[in-house]
Amino acid sequence: MTNSHSTEVDPIQRFGAVLAELDAAIQWEILEPVYCSGDAEGFFDEERRNAIVDAGLKLASEIGEQLRPGGKSLYVGAAVAELAPMMFEAIVLERKVAWITLAGPEADELTRAIKSIDKRLPTPRTGEWRGADLRPRDHVWMTSVLTDPEAFPALHDRLYKRQGTKDAVRGGKPKREREQAVELVRNALAAAAKDTLLTTTDEELEVWSPIVQEDGGNLKVAPTGRTSGLVGDVIRFCRLKPGR
Repeated sequence: MTNSHSTEVDPIQRFGAVLAELDAAIQWEILEPVYCSGDAEGFFDEERRNAIVDAGLKLASEIGEQLRPGGKSLYVGAAVAELAPMMFEAIVLERKVAWITLAGPEADELTRAIKSIDKRLPTPRTGEWRGADLRPRDHVWMTSVLTDPEAFPALHDRLYKRQGTKDAVRGGKPKREREQAVELVRNALAAAAKDTLLTTTDEELEVWSPIVQEDGGNLKVAPTGRTSGLVGDVIRFCRLKPGR
């Protein structure tokens, strides 16, 4: 274990040190085939990694303005692009972060790298989970999850409005994917506190908004957003008040 979390170090300095240590600890060649089909060598070059960190730092800065220290957050489907905001919450804001994602080589490698630095930092949970067991979370993060072309190919095409275009992924099972997406959103919604910061994308709001409205809740979407560092989606910070 490194001394990145020494009590003698300022939290911001610790945060920066952890990001640098993670960049060095992650075996990026293991992650490259996850994000790039065909010849993936060099996908996570220095320029791309720096861009991911830069975007993550901007998101973390906004999170710091909207969340209170010591609260609890839920990150659904988080991965490389979410490392900066998750570590910022855990280290600087001293918040408890539940990180849910799918099992696979990316989750395994990120877990290994993070634990090699500090076992107290957030790591992925890949088993079954119930949002109600995690409540109350005053921050729920779900970005570029329901548009994942491998997990939701048909939904990906519909939400990006790519059906029938040359950019369409094609395939998938629209009805089943829709049911899975609704179940995932409802599970995350079950974890939300009475007043929650929801961080999601424009596309995924098309799934979130009708569910929140159907439940009698309220969702106020910020007029401006930030571009994510890896996928390039527009991320919005929303105020969510569940209707239960």
